[in-house]
Amino acid sequence: MASAHEALVSVSLAAGTGVLLTVVSRRMNLPTIVTLLAGGFLLGPQGLGWVQPESLGSVFPAVVSLAVGIILFEGGLTLNLREFAASSRAIRRLLTIGVLVTWLGGALVVWLIFRTEPAFALLAGSLVIVTGPTVIVPLLKRIQAAPRVASILHWEGVLIDAIGVFIAILCFEWIVGGQGGQALLNFLLRVLLGAAVGWGGGWLIQAAIWKRWVPEKMVNAFALASGILLFGISEAFLPESGLLSVTLAGLVIGWKQPIELKEIRAFKAEITDLLIGMLFILLVARLEWRQFLEFGWPGLAALALLILAVRPANVFLSTMGAGLNLREKIFLSWVAPRGIVAASMASLFALSLGAQEEPIGDPQFLETFTYSVICTTVVLQGFSAGWVARGLGLKKPQPTGWLLVGAHLFARRLAALLQKHLEVPVLLIDSNSRFVGYAKEDGLTVVQGDALEVDELMESELFQGVAQVLSLTDNAELNRLVRSQWGAKLGRYESFGWRPAASPVSSGTAPGTSLSLESPEKTEDNTGDVFVELARPSVIAGELDRREASLEVITVGKVNPGSPPLLPGLPLMIFRGGKGLPLRAGKELGESLKSEDRVLVLHRSDGFLRRGFQNGGYRRIEAEDLDGLYRRIVEVAAQDLPALSVEDTVATLQAQEKSFPSVLGKGLAFLHLYSSRIEDRMAYFFRLERGLSVMGKENQIRMVIFVISPQGDAQGHLNTLAEIARCCRQQSHLASLERAESIEEVLQLV
Repeated sequence: MASAHEALVSVSLAAGTGVLLTVVSRRMNLPTIVTLLAGGFLLGPQGLGWVQPESLGSVFPAVVSLAVGIILFEGGLTLNLREFAASSRAIRRLLTIGVLVTWLGGALVVWLIFRTEPAFALLAGSLVIVTGPTVIVPLLKRIQAAPRVASILHWEGVLIDAIGVFIAILCFEWIVGGQGGQALLNFLLRVLLGAAVGWGGGWLIQAAIWKRWVPEKMVNAFALASGILLFGISEAFLPESGLLSVTLAGLVIGWKQPIELKEIRAFKAEITDLLIGMLFILLVARLEWRQFLEFGWPGLAALALLILAVRPANVFLSTMGAGLNLREKIFLSWVAPRGIVAASMASLFALSLGAQEEPIGDPQFLETFTYSVICTTVVLQGFSAGWVARGLGLKKPQPTGWLLVGAHLFARRLAALLQKHLEVPVLLIDSNSRFVGYAKEDGLTVVQGDALEVDELMESELFQGVAQVLSLTDNAELNRLVRSQWGAKLGRYESFGWRPAASPVSSGTAPGTSLSLESPEKTEDNTGDVFVELARPSVIAGELDRREASLEVITVGKVNPGSPPLLPGLPLMIFRGGKGLPLRAGKELGESLKSEDRVLVLHRSDGFLRRGFQNGGYRRIEAEDLDGLYRRIVEVAAQDLPALSVEDTVATLQAQEKSFPSVLGKGLAFLHLYSSRIEDRMAYFFRLERGLSVMGKENQIRMVIFVISPQGDAQGHLNTLAEIARCCRQQSHLASLERAESIEEVLQLV
């Protein structure tokens, strides 16, 4: 008899190796089941003999049953009924008509070839319904199939698990319910008990979470423990009814979608990965080469019928009138690899039936049949799917699309220009539902979500065409994180994000600057930081909304035939050869520009000072000295900007005075700074009741212009300064300003 030590070693090796092989398979973009199959055979009695499932003795079926129950609970959580309702006609029919065809077709094949009991044949047929996502997803990533067929296969694999498991459990309940007159009663009792415990337990779990009865940090553990509890309660009343209970409980919680569902799913997915890895190593280690050799020619005939007859019948019947062409139907007919769920259910049913005194059919046959289907479809279809897709002309072209993070007006206008001039798909993502709604109204493709959830987003067909990412949020640190995470997937030179210049005052470039074509990564270590001379994207969006700014794509040769060309506005991107390159700063263009290049430029209207005065205003004040003048001016501004710190702002002006004297002469002083606490530029005109004398200046200060700009708005700030210089250049203009009695008169003079 095996010792407890052997059991401990077997479980430890199975758990550790299972997770390790799962990591390796995902890193290499291989189906997880391939590495787990190889690991199970290698470590089991047929190989090195390190893992001995028999060492667990009579506990092994219970361990497998509980692990499968937890896996099915997670499967129920991930089954989204709303996604099923919103899916295409072809997917819905594959999950209804197609499921029925595969189930009955598989059962018919088993019954005709192996002459089993009809009920046993139905159970065997139910085990090959599912095409698991753990196999389909990496396969689709590797072969790069056309979007429509890839989407159908993806959603079929994701949604069919719970459906196939439910049917398999019902078939199993029918078989274990007994024979004769009690069979139907036992079956109905198990189904009713499982449904009642699962449905009621699911409602109680989600209610406890929704009503905040469970501490936030314990929600994940509570959900897992509750699923295990429901499994145990159901099994305590009627053996073999627990699987149905946990599947339905997960389905109810997933349907109600509590706020914490995302975290619960993530936690359960990690637990499931651990259990699947351990379970699969243990289950495969039980298998013997002999049973597959004895499967023989009848087994090969059954496999051939399933692959070449049942699956095509499924696809062609399900897609009638769904708009798919013959090539797409052929490809869907060929690709249907089975996965881990089918294997786990087959082994569990085999163990449970083997424990009965007079089981219906051969329990070992369930494993042999199911694992043969899994191995054949995974190997045969996995290695040939790429060739088939290429031969049928269904290979997806290399991704060329852009993802813009942010759906404010600036991003929406930019998306429209990218689509028009580069002729590539553009996708926007934003968590702001209002912006998402505006983007949809503009006819743009937009997703409401978190751009940092890269792995989850990349599973969606929408995001698989993304080749470049541009993050346009106001949060420079968030943009950096987006660049980093997407850069790991697409390449560091394909991911960009807005960042304000490190030294806003000195980094501005006036319109009409000569530029040189360099990739952002060549200028400094901050690879992908672009638009550094630009104000915050929300500021630009506001100017676009007020028609104070505009975006335009110009052809270099049509602007200025000279070299280097003088471009109007602030250059943002270069379009060349069907590709776009966001620029770090406008001054980076120049000699390397070609006449056929197109440049996206931002025009920001004149009247910067006027708009600032409209936001600020006119005040009469008094001050005894320069420091008092600073404080009085900042106190006035703080009345309109409560978030502005008076002490910090006064200190900034005092420090700035040492390097840039504010007194310009001729009775005028000019103060200016940046603030991260404002969205729009503000300007104030102050008239001093009594002139203020300043050491070293001949004339007293009688007027003060105070400008405060959003942090990072270098171009707008410098343009405002330029307008002040033009406005105050002549003595007559200064005299008129000094006589102004209201903001209206100041605006008229400006």
